[in-house]
Amino acid sequence: MPLKIKTFDIVLPIIPLMILVVSIAVIYSLVFNTPDSDLAFRQGIFGLISLVLMGVISFIDYRMFRGITWIFYLIVILLLLYVDFFGKAAGGAMRWINLGFFQLQPSELAKVFLIFSFSAFFSKRIGKLKWRDILISSLILLPPLLLVLKEPDLGTALVLCFIYIVLLLFSKPSKVQFLVISIILCTFATVLILAAFNKPPFNKLIHDYQRNRILTFLDPNLDPYGKGYNVRQAQITVGSGGLLGNGLGRGSQSQLRFLPKPHTDFIFAGIAESFGFLGSLVLVGLYGYLIIKIINIGNLARDNFGMLICIGAASMFLFQVLVNIGMNLGLAPVTGIPLPFSSYGGSSLAAYLFLIGMVQSVFIRHKKISF
Repeated sequence: MPLKIKTFDIVLPIIPLMILVVSIAVIYSLVFNTPDSDLAFRQGIFGLISLVLMGVISFIDYRMFRGITWIFYLIVILLLLYVDFFGKAAGGAMRWINLGFFQLQPSELAKVFLIFSFSAFFSKRIGKLKWRDILISSLILLPPLLLVLKEPDLGTALVLCFIYIVLLLFSKPSKVQFLVISIILCTFATVLILAAFNKPPFNKLIHDYQRNRILTFLDPNLDPYGKGYNVRQAQITVGSGGLLGNGLGRGSQSQLRFLPKPHTDFIFAGIAESFGFLGSLVLVGLYGYLIIKIINIGNLARDNFGMLICIGAASMFLFQVLVNIGMNLGLAPVTGIPLPFSSYGGSSLAAYLFLIGMVQSVFIRHKKISF
């Protein structure tokens, strides 16, 4: 144990903790006089439990997960199947399992467990990928991806695809394989664009509300008081914070309930209104530092499995931060992707801190010492 403590990266858990504490304070300031006034307290409880989970995972050898990733994969598939048939519906989507004391969102677990699955699969094939390997890996992605899309949850589906693509590219495909992968990605992007513009036969691939979000993103004035209202209000809220912010509970946009979903999708706007441009810049800097630190730990990993876990975690955090902040600023379509460690949600918070614990486990074991 003393040897492990010496190799413990103390900064790694402190960054998420700092973001979590600030977000709980902001959530409280946003909902303290509403029917959801207990959300900050509940997020604090979720945070404490998740921090304990992170600490436990940190001292478990991450390499023991490599041989049982298929078990995690099956658990995710079963949970996603259960959600699609018996889950709790809210906001036009069925994404949660009602456990009474807790609403479990399996799609958040799918992100973490697919990182494990792809890391284990690609770890033995880096630099020697065959076409069969690419096909098998895509078949691993397909079931959870389709089940998540069925909920529907386009945002999580995009996160899963991004994680897969990044880990596939870090497995060093050949030049020919890279070219083919690029062509396939461009084809999918073209199909998505055609679906967004309601061009048959691709128009049935996405739901009308998803199409409206994309079109509203391209032209916010298309429906300023309807589909474009949320983004417009988020932009106004961000701007109202000015340079130094209005302080917690003092923002007119959030306190007068103009800001929609202030504790989930648009919490960045609430943070910007409270702490201003400088506070938002500090938050973005913390995310950037955390992602760079995770990548650096991946470079220190003693094996490909640990390295890919870190790359998968960094790619997930990077994508979610960019998209969530982007949709708050009107630079990305609204997809419901949460801001890591900030947006309200017990399942997502547990998944993120679980990943931080795994990255810590990689760091602890990067030196040749006996355990």
